[in-house]
Amino acid sequence: MIVLHTTRYGDTSLIVHGYTREEGRMSLMLRGAFRTSGKRRPSHPGAVLLHPLSIVNYVASRSPKAGMAYLREFSPKYRLHSIREDIGKISIAMFISELLFRTLLHSERDEDLYDFLEDAVLRLEALEGNAANFHLWFLDRYAAYLGFPFERGFNLDYNPFTPQQTGRLQTLHEAAFEEAMTLPMTGAERKDLVEAVLRWLEYHTGSRIDLRSVAVLHQISKIR
Repeated sequence: MIVLHTTRYGDTSLIVHGYTREEGRMSLMLRGAFRTSGKRRPSHPGAVLLHPLSIVNYVASRSPKAGMAYLREFSPKYRLHSIREDIGKISIAMFISELLFRTLLHSERDEDLYDFLEDAVLRLEALEGNAANFHLWFLDRYAAYLGFPFERGFNLDYNPFTPQQTGRLQTLHEAAFEEAMTLPMTGAERKDLVEAVLRWLEYHTGSRIDLRSVAVLHQISKIR
């Protein structure tokens, strides 16, 4: 399971929203994730592993009386050190996980999409050097998996991309991964391109995509 988001529930529980290869989008409840005030109950020792884009092996169970499955066991499938320690990669992981959380609302099982997402996380983890273009590379591929490739918009009535952005997207799409990471762009150009892409996705999904992580992503890019 790829962790997209976690939400505290009550005093001690955590709802883990994730995307799985077997069932697609899932929400699982982890009980005992936090200490209760006034009680000597330890927090769950593994809850810290459920950071954005962490990939875990898991065991879930569902009670006939419960509306949500319980997360019984989980362990890291991969140790993602740089995604948790590098400030640039942290901001990218926050952006991607929030984007997935907001756009994979009713997603069913899609093994190809899951494999792409897992591969993307591992690429981000292994990437050395500047990762400033990674989220743009990801957006290009992800939009195609959703059925809304950018090149379709270049000849439609609705096209949020400027001619310069159209050229950048075409170059990004045709480039190998290593080449895409080194394409020259300023922070302002990346910011404008991300905003245009989000408008494109909003138009096709029919829902507003308001990501808090966008501001963090752009702020971090200014100081790196």
